[in-house]
Amino acid sequence: MPRTHPPAAAGPARLTAAQAHILAAQNADPSYAGHNVGQYIELVGPLDTAALDEAVLRTLDEAPWLRSRLMTRGGLPRLDTSAAADPVGAAVGLVRGQLACPPRPELLTDPVGTGIAPDLTGALLVTVGPEHHLLVQYFHLLAVDGYGVALLSRRIAEVYTALVHGRPPGPTPFAPVSVLADADRAYTGSAAQAVDRRYWTGRYADRPAPVSPAGRAAPAQDTARRHTVHLGAADGAAVRATARSARVTWAEVVLAATAVRVTTQAGAREAVLAVYAAARTGPGTLRVPATAVNVLPVRLPVRGADTFRSLLRAAAGELTLLRRHQRLRGEELARELWPEYGGGRVPGPLVNLRPFETELDFGGIRGRVVSLASGPVDDLSVSAAADTDGRLSLDFDVNPALYEEAEPARFAGLFTEDLAALCRAPDVPVAALLASPVHH
Repeated sequence: MPRTHPPAAAGPARLTAAQAHILAAQNADPSYAGHNVGQYIELVGPLDTAALDEAVLRTLDEAPWLRSRLMTRGGLPRLDTSAAADPVGAAVGLVRGQLACPPRPELLTDPVGTGIAPDLTGALLVTVGPEHHLLVQYFHLLAVDGYGVALLSRRIAEVYTALVHGRPPGPTPFAPVSVLADADRAYTGSAAQAVDRRYWTGRYADRPAPVSPAGRAAPAQDTARRHTVHLGAADGAAVRATARSARVTWAEVVLAATAVRVTTQAGAREAVLAVYAAARTGPGTLRVPATAVNVLPVRLPVRGADTFRSLLRAAAGELTLLRRHQRLRGEELARELWPEYGGGRVPGPLVNLRPFETELDFGGIRGRVVSLASGPVDDLSVSAAADTDGRLSLDFDVNPALYEEAEPARFAGLFTEDLAALCRAPDVPVAALLASPVHH
């Protein structure tokens, strides 16, 4: 089944609003590597590597602005770490080394007329054991965000499945990157943008200072320290039951629990958290594997008499308002409201609520998606995704300039203890619950 190549573009694509801000930040600090993000898909089973090569190449042909020079030379680059004492750990260590490297300056703009994206994206296939592979994907946020990578991963799995079953893949689900750029251009200067700006500047007119367990600020580093927790069956069931009873989702549970932990640890009465938003509301924008991601503030007071249930209602209201006004760029808001932080990002602890698949079907082979890096971490970050059985996977990242090596695991332990206690007793005042000897 021959693969067709789209014609070369006449020149570089217009940047989305998100890309323009990321490019400006990268140009201001060319040696910074924090905009590199990545993941791997673990594949255990009799993988048809030739079909996977073809599936990746066909998917990139459907999104030519992401087709890198590495992939035009043939199939996926190969790596074998099966002889290492910890094959998966060895592969992840090598990839993390790649993610710690800043992009070469000449790759930040696409040479006119090539039709080939700079090598700000890439993939490789790692053999870690017999019938055990990792499909590693790494990318710069200038090229594609986490939502866009989820689109790509889903399409690769769909195409692979079609190929191994001997049928043609269905039509591409992707819309061109111009859909995002055109939507951003229509939004700029519009009445909708004015409404969003009034909301955000009014909601944060008092310019609340973000609180942090670190008690100070520092520039984001090239990489973050990470600790990952997979909730057990009992805790996962408690989260689901609490969310159902409060008529919210796991996202509000994670957001409210983060506010409780941050305020408890910092001795504050309100958490101002930075929260990722997709910023894809226009027609067709949810079909574009490119960059639109935004980061905006959420404020959650945590008072002594508040119960976890009342905090969940407050979190639901805050997320509703954020989604309603998610297109105003957080970089612009940060410079206006918190200029003293100087980073062009909403400051303080970050919450990343990832509603993406954590498992994909590759022709009957289970593909387990594992995040490796999610973007800049100015302070600390709580990143959550729900597995297919409803249990949460939680990544805790911290800025190494602010937190010691043991801090991600310590914070994760305190967070999961809080989460279990809050979900067991959602109608008990939070202050009384966390002060009880039983909780400690």
